[in-house]
Amino acid sequence: MEKHQYKLIEGIFSTAEAKTVLMSVITSKINYHNLNAFSEFVRNNKAVENTKNRVLELTTTREDIIKLIEDAEKMGMKLNIKSDITIELI
Repeated sequence: MEKHQYKLIEGIFSTAEAKTVLMSVITSKINYHNLNAFSEFVRNNKAVENTKNRVLELTTTREDIIKLIEDAEKMGMKLNIKSDITIELI
């Protein structure tokens, strides 16, 4: 099994920068899952439960991150963000 790792996000960000970067990633993921669910519904006239659940998880994550960023902003802090992606060929 081949495994590859890439740094997706790494650095210290102001709250505005962090919000822009993180919301872009999460919104992209939510849009992907919504499009996937819509496509599946159109093709097969059925809902995809795991996709709906993932959208709910991502929406909750987005709300949590927004709250964290707002708290950091109130305290005048920056955010150190690190995000890696691992890809395995199976």
